[in-house]
Amino acid sequence: MRQIKSILRFLLFTSIILTIFSCSDQSDEPIDDNNEEALICDTNTFFIRLDPSECAIDIQNNLSVSSLYSESLGTERTIQTNSIPNHKVGMFPNSGNPNTISVVDFEYQTSLSPTKGSSTTSAQGYTFGILMSGVSIDPFTAEYFKQSNNESNRDWNITTLTNAVNLGLDCNNAHVQPSGKYHYHGTPSALLSELDNNGETMIHVGFAADGFPIYYKYVEIEGAITTAESGYSLKEGERPGDGNSAPDGCYDGTYFQDYEYVSGTSVLDACNGMTGKTPDSESEYFYVITDNFPSAPLCFTGTPDNSFRNGAGPGPSGSAQPHHHIILE
Repeated sequence: MRQIKSILRFLLFTSIILTIFSCSDQSDEPIDDNNEEALICDTNTFFIRLDPSECAIDIQNNLSVSSLYSESLGTERTIQTNSIPNHKVGMFPNSGNPNTISVVDFEYQTSLSPTKGSSTTSAQGYTFGILMSGVSIDPFTAEYFKQSNNESNRDWNITTLTNAVNLGLDCNNAHVQPSGKYHYHGTPSALLSELDNNGETMIHVGFAADGFPIYYKYVEIEGAITTAESGYSLKEGERPGDGNSAPDGCYDGTYFQDYEYVSGTSVLDACNGMTGKTPDSESEYFYVITDNFPSAPLCFTGTPDNSFRNGAGPGPSGSAQPHHHIILE
C-alpha cells in the first residue's frame, strides 16, 4: 500500500510541473490573430534578347527595298533614313506586335559640336538616337499603369525589356510602330553580330539626338577595353501604390520607376554616358548601349534636336508617328 501511495504522489507532482511549464509557454508566446507573412521581393522581370540567330528574316529581300542611311555635314549633321534595317529581323506581325515593317522616311539633325548642359533632359518624348543601320533607338514606351477607373497613371511607365508583358520584340529588342517604323528598344543583336570584334575595340553604332556619339558596351579605361554596365538596379521593397490608383507589389522591373541609379557603381552616369577616349577622340563624351537595364540611355546630357521629338519627323504624308501598344499577358 505504501508503494502505491508513493507512485500516486509522484504522478500528481509530475502533472503539476507539466501544467506550470505549459502555462509558462503560453504566456511567453501570445497569439497574434493578425500575423501575415511578409512579401518576399526577390523577383526580377528584366529580360533582354542577345541571340542574333533568333532573327532569320532578311527584310530588304522581302520588301525589295535597300536600307538607307546617309550623312551630310554642313552647320550640323543631317541624317536621312528610310527606317529599313541593314540586318536580319524577327517575324512581324507576331503575337505581341500586330504591325508590319515598311518604309518610313525620316530626316534628323544633330549638332556637330555638342556640349554638356548644366542638367540632363529626359529622353521620354524623344527618339533617343539613330544608329548606322538606319534604325532609331528609343528606351521608352507609351504605356502606363492602368488605374481602376481605366485612366493611365503616367508616373508609372511600363518598361520594354521585361518578361512581364508581351511587346513582340525580336532578337534586336525591336518591334514595329503602327506606321510600319521598325525601331530598337535595346541592344540590336543582329546588327552587332556583324560588327562585333570580341570586345577588342570600341564599336561606334550611331548618334544621339544631342549630337554625342553612341557606342556599344565596350569602353576603354586606362588603355584597356572593358565591358561597361549601367549603374541602375532595382529598388528594394514594395511599391507605395494601392493597386488601384498606382501599382503595388514588389519593385520587379515592370516599370521604369522600379529602378534607381546608384552612384559609384558604374563608370557610366545616369544617362549611360561617360567622358573618355574613343577611336575618334582622345577625350569626348559618349553614350553606351548596355546589356543590362536600361540598355538604351534614358536621358540626354546635351540638348536634343527637335527633329528627334516624337511626332516631329516626316512620316507618311508628313503625319506624326503613333507609338505601339502592348498586349498584357
